[in-house]
Amino acid sequence: MPSKFRGLKLSGRTAAHLKSMLRTQVTQLIKYERIETTVQKAKLIKRFAEKMVTLGKKGEKRHYVQASAFVRERKLVDKLFTEFAERYRDRDGGYTRVLRTRVRKGDNAQMAYIEYVDREGEIRKPRPPKSESEKQALRERLRKELESGNVVVAEEHIPEMGDIPDEFLVEETVEDAVEEIEGVSEEDNAAEDAVKGTKKD
Repeated sequence: MPSKFRGLKLSGRTAAHLKSMLRTQVTQLIKYERIETTVQKAKLIKRFAEKMVTLGKKGEKRHYVQASAFVRERKLVDKLFTEFAERYRDRDGGYTRVLRTRVRKGDNAQMAYIEYVDREGEIRKPRPPKSESEKQALRERLRKELESGNVVVAEEHIPEMGDIPDEFLVEETVEDAVEEIEGVSEEDNAAEDAVKGTKKD
């Protein structure tokens, strides 16, 4: 049976170990809504953490069963289907973000916060959900950059060069791809500086 963990890579870990680690860290992220880990782990956690919110928003019994099979605590599954479903009802995605923090002593690993947006205690306010016209404009900007060769996107995200899929139209996706071309925004620089200043204190 194909595994959704096949192809995921994290140095020195088997598929079973990786699955167990991701289940634990996603559970902790749902519980505390912000955790610190390595950048590489944060990027893997992001995929599954956002999927759990999507299941919570769908709200049917079969989706509850799917979430229960991954999240380790039942009360946190309930949190997905109540608190998170209500919080993110107007968002089509982009429920989490990753902010780099520091370099860990000993192995020089780059650390980062991964956190859910639209909550109290955020370092900076998230971008509001985009309107359909804004999504269309961002889609066109990204398509032009793809055609010019300035942006490289994995082939699986552009099936037969059709419409750009929805994951490119939410916070921390299309807009960030455009910002990488135009330069990092002052707001993002300020946010990362605030994180680093917090860690020093």
